[in-house]
Amino acid sequence: MKLYTNQPAIDFSVVDIYGMKINLSDFRGKKIHLGFFRNVNCPFCNLRVHQLSKLNGAFEEKGLRMIYFFESDPKLLLKSSFHRDISPIPLVGDPEKKIYSQYGVEASALKMISTLFVKGALKEMKKGSVLNLPEERDKAATQSLMPADFLIDEKFTIRKAHYGKNLNDHISIEEIQRFAGI
Repeated sequence: MKLYTNQPAIDFSVVDIYGMKINLSDFRGKKIHLGFFRNVNCPFCNLRVHQLSKLNGAFEEKGLRMIYFFESDPKLLLKSSFHRDISPIPLVGDPEKKIYSQYGVEASALKMISTLFVKGALKEMKKGSVLNLPEERDKAATQSLMPADFLIDEKFTIRKAHYGKNLNDHISIEEIQRFAGI
């Protein structure tokens, strides 16, 4: 079931790849960017995480915290030097897609295929594929999982729910910056 603007965020309790317990409600009083990505090998996802991780310091100064989910096993994420270097941003492996389900994140073969027709998508895929991604493939990954982003305010209300229309469709970085007050 998809979530919408002005709904309360759904609390969860997970452990990130660094062994830190993450309760979404612990971030009440802060702004949150909650991101759902595909898998450890996805060039679109990892390019996006790379771009956002560069802004983490500016976001934290403004009280915005980021939490990112991957459908990959946490052990596989931790093996990846690219993903380890994202710290201190919590990265959560959710191979059973429990939190994905709570937030209404969907898989769609049609939307996956439509990515091939998006202007600039192949260029982004190439840029993402040169990052220091793991050589080991996530064989259990759902190739058709769509990304999703949620901007949650200090009162734990979803201010923006964005469900990807294709593999590289995320809320704009500029919108996240405006939400953070940058």
